[in-house]
Amino acid sequence: MSVSRAERCGFLFPFSFRFVQRSFPDVRIEGGEYTPPVSVQYAIRAIRASQLAVAAGYFFGAQAAASLRRAPPALVEQMSDNPMMAIGSVFGLDVVAQTLHSINAFEITYNGQKLHSKLSTGRLPRPDELIARLAQVRKSEALATGSARLAA
Repeated sequence: MSVSRAERCGFLFPFSFRFVQRSFPDVRIEGGEYTPPVSVQYAIRAIRASQLAVAAGYFFGAQAAASLRRAPPALVEQMSDNPMMAIGSVFGLDVVAQTLHSINAFEITYNGQKLHSKLSTGRLPRPDELIARLAQVRKSEALATGSARLAA
């Protein structure tokens, strides 16, 4: 059984899996971080690039404009006049990126089959739900394995 999580589950995580482990002692339970969808990963990268652009504009915007023999953009001048604007922008973008990364996912799979998804249900699983779903999946696997042996 594989558990992917992107949040701290507190008391419920170990409590639920103790019951599952008692019911299915042969099942190894392991956990790991949930990888966000590709679109979210690209959004995080775009936000990180925006953070770099803000920092580069703050530190090098006036010099870059002067080397091009142009006046610095108004935003660069405002950041020079008010450094907290640049710091706040970088911090605000960081908050958005961190929020996108921790999407409160808690996904439980067994042999590639989803047993529970907090993303779709909006809640953490109850131990009895996990045990029933795991028993159902293992039974269907046993039937499929048995019918495959008969066919061979």
